[in-house]
Amino acid sequence: MTKVIRFFSFYSFFLPVFLSAQTPDSLSIATDREARLLEVVIQSTRASANNPVPHYNLKAAAIRQTLHAQDVPYLLSGTPSLVENSDAGTGIGYTGLRIRGSDPTRVNVTINGVPLNDSESQGVFWVNLPDLAASASEIQVQRGVGASTNGAGAFGATVNLDLSNIQSEAGGSVGATIGSFGTQRLSVQANTGLLQGKWAFSGRASTIHSDGFIDRAEANMQSLHFTGAYLGARHTLQGHLLLGKEITYQAWNGVPAQYLNDPVLRTYNSAGAERPGTPYEDEIDHYNQHHLLLHYKVALSPTWMLQLNGHYTKGFGFFEQYKADQAFSSYGLTPWLVADTVISETDLIRRRWLDNDFYGAAFVLRQVSTNRNATLGGAVSRYEGQHFGEIIWSEWPTNRDKDFRYYDNTAEKLDGNLYLKVEQTLFDKLTAYVDLQGRVVDYTFQGFNQDLQQAPQDVRHFFFNPKVGATWTATNRFSAYIFFGVGHREPNRDDYTQSSPDSRPKAERLNDLEAGIRYSGGKAAFSANLFYMQYKNQLVLDGRINDVGAYIRTNVPDSYRAGIELEGVYKPVERLALSGNLALSQNRVAAFTEYRDNWDTWGQEIIQHRNTDLAFSPAVITRAEVKTTLLSWGNQVVENRVFGQIFATVSGKYVGKQYLDNTGRSAASLPGYFVSDLRLNADISNFFGRETSLILSCNNWLGARYSANGWVYRFVSAGYDPRPDDPYAVLDSGDVYQLTGYFPQAGRHWMATFRVAF
Repeated sequence: MTKVIRFFSFYSFFLPVFLSAQTPDSLSIATDREARLLEVVIQSTRASANNPVPHYNLKAAAIRQTLHAQDVPYLLSGTPSLVENSDAGTGIGYTGLRIRGSDPTRVNVTINGVPLNDSESQGVFWVNLPDLAASASEIQVQRGVGASTNGAGAFGATVNLDLSNIQSEAGGSVGATIGSFGTQRLSVQANTGLLQGKWAFSGRASTIHSDGFIDRAEANMQSLHFTGAYLGARHTLQGHLLLGKEITYQAWNGVPAQYLNDPVLRTYNSAGAERPGTPYEDEIDHYNQHHLLLHYKVALSPTWMLQLNGHYTKGFGFFEQYKADQAFSSYGLTPWLVADTVISETDLIRRRWLDNDFYGAAFVLRQVSTNRNATLGGAVSRYEGQHFGEIIWSEWPTNRDKDFRYYDNTAEKLDGNLYLKVEQTLFDKLTAYVDLQGRVVDYTFQGFNQDLQQAPQDVRHFFFNPKVGATWTATNRFSAYIFFGVGHREPNRDDYTQSSPDSRPKAERLNDLEAGIRYSGGKAAFSANLFYMQYKNQLVLDGRINDVGAYIRTNVPDSYRAGIELEGVYKPVERLALSGNLALSQNRVAAFTEYRDNWDTWGQEIIQHRNTDLAFSPAVITRAEVKTTLLSWGNQVVENRVFGQIFATVSGKYVGKQYLDNTGRSAASLPGYFVSDLRLNADISNFFGRETSLILSCNNWLGARYSANGWVYRFVSAGYDPRPDDPYAVLDSGDVYQLTGYFPQAGRHWMATFRVAF
């Protein structure tokens, strides 16, 4: 018999199909070509399955099983060598991650290959794009220097978010979350599917609220994501509009060291407390970030594809502070003379603004053949940032106009790169990988000149980042790889603006060696990865005050990270899955000079350290998970029949001891901690809507009391004990004190999410 099969692809091809008399008139056939087509953006920064770069993939289905209202760092908790943290303690609002001890400014993040890192600080502020994971079809984390990418240099990891997938059928979903600490989330999605086989549109709107575990650490966030796409015979065009808005009460200061172990005071928030009486109610961070992404792809031939990308990001907002006893001179104001008394200080409320534009273009030319995958790519972007501060209220008159700007400066940054990646099959089982990148950075800013006067400054860098590797595929189950890569990273804004040309730090360099094995069998999968990351001129805080009077980061000549990462999944029976990972590492700085303030002499003491631990680099990070199916029913092969499953998951994560600085002093450390979560999932199809799911989670169900982040400032004071006056102050030893703030995470708390897809 004859059947007509219609599907959409760039090229027609023969597809053998064996039919029988029982074959229905309507056939639904899913092909790999169709799957690739619907992912209309070439993810040139993504590592393939056999790439020698160690990586971790989180697919959309796995994201939906864990997604409540928490930010991306908490969804990636299962990534080897990753430690997540939250200022408010709940994973909502200001959150961050460290991978192999590298802070967010050393983790490159892209959306569809477009840089997300802030051009000046080089950090990523997930709070600016709330509920971003709800739009992701995949999140990939590459550990180490990773493959060449656009934007900031990757010194610990690269995170790629793919938002480009298009649903072939019309549909939508509604999801709602409630939980502890006033957690609320509502997310609505809708998509048209393919219209006339060529057009597709989708949209998502989300709103998230949390009161926070820390006092007053309230977060109110909204986001919108609109997508439109045209899919022609050889051309595709896709556009994304991402709108994010956040208003969060500040919780940046951390909990004072003296309050940390007090069951009542461990949620204390000093933000806003400079106002007499009750804390200032508008000590907030208010920021808007809008992204426009355009992707055009054309098939030049069956083996060659070209993609052109354009992007524009608009960010604007402020953080507001009540500041007590501020010197008029610090704001360029004239003191008051009242009844022969000089009034030189005042309480005031200030706003510090950032208004920036980031735009650029990129291209990817890819060849895919039987024995070779080759990619030529590059990007150029420009950042224009305006920084200014306003005084919106003052206890004493300022004799200035309302919203007087006490500082106003601009910065511009030009970033361009060009890379060539080739994966070539040399023999049946051996594939070579070569990745060569050149990157140029030109940064113009308002800083100090040779005479220590404020003046425009310009810094330019050229980086060459070569990477080579090989993968040996012994069998269809076992492979081994080796990889060596070089990465560079320029200093950030504060490093430049708070220094002169004579004290300006150098760029950092990383030599990264990775080697490992991968095994995937019927019931088990396993991988082991060895790494050695050698740094030259890594930037660290040492307590020194430079020639312009600022505490600075300085280059340390030699430091390294070395370790092993193990991952495994084992499914002994159909209803039980065991998974876990273990990272063991040694993270050291060969020689480190600490500059310690002496409050008695107004000078600094110099202390030499050798072979100490790098800050925020635990020697042990391990996570294990047990997932069991409690109940399943129905037949998923038969359409329009109710089927589903209920499964439970218990996970546990241990993070070893971390030091708050590079001195290796236990007095300035975070103790190791173990935290465990419980989760119950119920998924039902064709019952109420196309898919219905319920997620019930009890996070930190054992009630662990731990802190995932902190800061420290150490000083000498023989003549004054600051502890009675400052709850951040604790005794280190002898006449040495330290001010220390911690970021405790929430104890036992719950969340529930209900989602219906139509």
